[in-house]
Amino acid sequence: MKYTVKETTPVKHNVEIELLAEEFDACVEEAVKEIAETLEIPGFRKGKAPANIIEQHIGSEYILSKAADIAINKNWLKYLQDSKIEAVSSPEVEIIKIAKGNPLVFKASVEILTDINLPDIKKIVESSKKEEVKITDKEVDDAIDWLRNARAVLTEKDGVAEDGDFVDFTYTISDLPETFSHLKGEQHDAFVIGKGHFIEGLETGIKGMKSGEEKEIEGKVKQQIDKLQPENMPVKIKLKISSVQKMEKPELTDEWVKTLGRFDTINALKEDIKKGITEEKKVAEVNRLRVEAMDKILEKTTIEIPPILLKREQDNLFENLKDRVNYELKIGINEYFEQIKKTEEEVKKEFEKLALDRVKRFLILHQVAKNEKIEATDEEVSNKLEEVIKQYSEEDKKNIDIQRLAILIADDITKEKIFEHLGLN
Repeated sequence: MKYTVKETTPVKHNVEIELLAEEFDACVEEAVKEIAETLEIPGFRKGKAPANIIEQHIGSEYILSKAADIAINKNWLKYLQDSKIEAVSSPEVEIIKIAKGNPLVFKASVEILTDINLPDIKKIVESSKKEEVKITDKEVDDAIDWLRNARAVLTEKDGVAEDGDFVDFTYTISDLPETFSHLKGEQHDAFVIGKGHFIEGLETGIKGMKSGEEKEIEGKVKQQIDKLQPENMPVKIKLKISSVQKMEKPELTDEWVKTLGRFDTINALKEDIKKGITEEKKVAEVNRLRVEAMDKILEKTTIEIPPILLKREQDNLFENLKDRVNYELKIGINEYFEQIKKTEEEVKKEFEKLALDRVKRFLILHQVAKNEKIEATDEEVSNKLEEVIKQYSEEDKKNIDIQRLAILIADDITKEKIFEHLGLN
């Protein structure tokens, strides 16, 4: 195989590849054997018909086309290994010369990754300071209060709804724009008064109402769906209280704490909660630090983006939107477009900036991994894969794409190693 690199760009690689006549003839023989395995010719068993008979039945052009596919697939993979280019798309192939007993010549064009000239990343990372994680007594007390609420005894209340009561009710919001069809009609809800609700004014309106009582109130819906509407959209709400229940929370004692099954004293429970909140805040702080550092690196880095990577990320974002609309709003994507008065193309265009940002961050981390030779080992991937699969039921295991899952795990392990190398862990 011989090859000549043609004019290229930082994101596009063009090459002309030539196979010697004997190399291409070997591919022709392989093509004939593959065709013979499935071809039925009177007087011959499958796979036993001679090449000249096969050629008479299907024609030389079909054989040459099959042989070219075999030759291109084999030699393109070899070229990628020899040239060390990082292809991110399938090659666009144009056959220049093809004939039995002659060299095969074809052109291939592929989108690629090129090395990024990174700034002094470690210096940039050092400029982003990790903030100290602090836990307040109120946070611990709120967590304990949540546990007590979860184990409270509910009893029907004859009086009016007050802070701390559990209310079950239905409501109807009138005069909603089409964008909010998921909130139209009678809705059911239940919650503890004093814990907040996405409809501003709802809790205030419920206070003082009794079981079975109805009334109309004014409120505001907090929303970010429709840009033509205010973030706090004024609405009218018809309320009907199904029940008002008094919550009898268990007294916070060592005896009650023991019923939770893991602790003997109130102090032991508080220490465990404090530890859990601390770990959550540490993870949040690490994520904040990573975003801040990556933002600074992006400001000082010039990156050429292969168009295929940008399109893939836009497509991923769009698929995620479809899933969210279906799950959260319970409507199809086309109905969603009608409600927000936008086309699919307009929505995908809006994803371009986010997709570009994500791809740039990926490429920076990818370059760091290349420079520092950071990668997940087979053992690390295998161990994590085994750990993850154990979490699935036997039925769900049948539907797992093991190869795809292994790739995702390898990416996650590599990413964590990169951040560890940079001190962002």
